Parts: sequence; structure tokens; C-alpha cells
Amino acid sequence: SEDELIGQNHRILKSDEHSDEFFTEMWDSISSGKPWEGEIKNRAKDGSYYWLKSTIIPIFDSNKEIQNYVAIRTDITKEKENELKLLDAESKLLKQNVDLISEVENKSSELLKSERLATIGTMASRVAHDLKNPLTILQTYSEMLTPEILSKLDSKDKEKWFRMQNSILDMNRIIEDVLDFARTTEIKKSKNSMLRIIKLALNHVDSHYGVVINLPDNDLQVNCDPRKIEGVMSNLLSNSVHAVEGHGEIDVTLSSDSEFVIIQVKDSGPGIPDTELDKIFEPMYTTKNTGTGLGLVICKSIIEQHGGSISVSNKPTTFTIKIPIEN
Repeated sequence: SEDELIGQNHRILKSDEHSDEFFTEMWDSISSGKPWEGEIKNRAKDGSYYWLKSTIIPIFDSNKEIQNYVAIRTDITKEKENELKLLDAESKLLKQNVDLISEVENKSSELLKSERLATIGTMASRVAHDLKNPLTILQTYSEMLTPEILSKLDSKDKEKWFRMQNSILDMNRIIEDVLDFARTTEIKKSKNSMLRIIKLALNHVDSHYGVVINLPDNDLQVNCDPRKIEGVMSNLLSNSVHAVEGHGEIDVTLSSDSEFVIIQVKDSGPGIPDTELDKIFEPMYTTKNTGTGLGLVICKSIIEQHGGSISVSNKPTTFTIKIPIEN
């Protein structure tokens, strides 16, 4: 208090706020006959801390020798507390501004991406529809060739016919990918055997004699749209077959925790470059010479429609799908 300060000697009790150099400089100044002014944090007799604004002036005798010191002290503890509160508020405000700017930038980026994807989706849908009609005609006429007619073709012509059929199927798959990307269809959930879905997905995967696909020993029930999840599994398994380049192993596992059914597809391929991992679920990204680059984007969209997530890790390449357990 004011009464406690007036008339008292200037006693400095170290509070560990100031370095030894601080006090050395102070005493060097007043010992040389110069006044000293500054702010000091002291420790009171009860152990609490307080701030003082101090002015220390040397008193000289007739021989200009220092005889005493006069200290003028003002308690500025409240001012210091307010200063700290202000600094803390400024720091919080700065952080909030940084967070807000970051959020605005992210939202702007998401909006631009969403608008860009919407434009791509609209254009892709139109192109896909335009291609689907003539392709249907091609497929219809190619299938009109009866076994009797096919039997009259030589081996080279038969091979050409089979290649044409496969090409038509490939084009149909590409068009369906584009249409799936362009439209958001409602999912129809039901209780399903995940193992059965995986086995059905294998029917759409090109088989290679050098590739071993290990299916899970267990089975789990999952509440999902079976057709869409079958499409996701077909895409992941096809990608893995392509990744191992005709020779290697693919492991499919099923597990669960308290919240999710977890499906993992792991392959023995060379892996995905670390620099590419962040791009793998972006539209048009592909490491293959064929395809649209939309497969994984569609997979991600389908899994998110189910309230789940899909992620990828490297070495070995492992895709992890999590679908919520719904009672």
C-alpha cells in the first residue's frame, strides 16, 4: 500500500524476473553518481510478487562523495497485470485472425474446387451420354453374331472379335465411371456379408495367373449399399492387380472396432511415391495409361456417403476403408 511504501528503504528482493546483469548495471549506474530509473519485480515478505517503478538518486556530501540514496517508488502491479492481460488478448486475437484467414482460404479453395468439379462433372456427363448411344449400337451388333457365324471365322478374326468385345466393355466401364462421378445417386443400405461382396467384386477383376489374392478367413456383416461397395472393392482390387504387374500378392482383411467395420487391401507392388500420396484421391489422378482417373474419387465419394472414410498408406501400399457399425 502507499503507507507501506512511503519512508521505507529501497529493498530489492530478487524475484528471478531479472538477470544478474540487470542489477549489476543498476548498481554500477548509481555507484558512479548517476540516477537510475526502471521497473523492478520484487518479492514481498508473504511470498507474493509486485512491480515497482523505481527512481534511485545518489545523495552527495560537500566533498561530492555519495553519502546516501533516495528511492522514489510507485507500485505499478495493477498496470503490469493489465498490460499482461492486454498482451494476452492481443495474442489470442492474432491467433483467431490467423485461424480465420486460414479457414477462409480453405473454404475458398474448397469452393473453387467444388465449382471446378461441378463444371467437369457437367461436361463429362454430356460427353458420356453422347458416347453411350453409339457404343450401345456397336455392342448390340457385335452380340448379334451367333455361335454359328463365329464358328466360321478363322482364329485371327475370332481374336479380333473378342478384342472388340473387351474394348466395348472397357469403354462402357469408363463411361459408367464418368457418369458415376457426374451424378450423386442415393445409397440403398441393407445388411450384407462383406466377404460375399468381396467375392462378387473379384468377378470384375482381370485375372492374372501370377497374382495371388488372399481373401479373409472371417466374415463381417455391414450395413451398406452392396452394389456400390462392390464397385469400390472392384476398383481397389483392380488397382492392386495393376500395381503388382502380373506377379505378386494381394491381401484382403476384415476387422472391426467399437465403431467401424474395417476393410484393408494390401499389395506387394512397388508402392506409391510419397509425393503422390496426397493427390491420389484427386480427380483425373492416375498412374495407368488407361482409365479416367476418377475411380478413387468415386470410391471416396461412395464411402463418405456411407459415413465412413478411405485412406492410403505406403510400403506396402494399403488402402483402409472404415464403414460405421449401425445397430
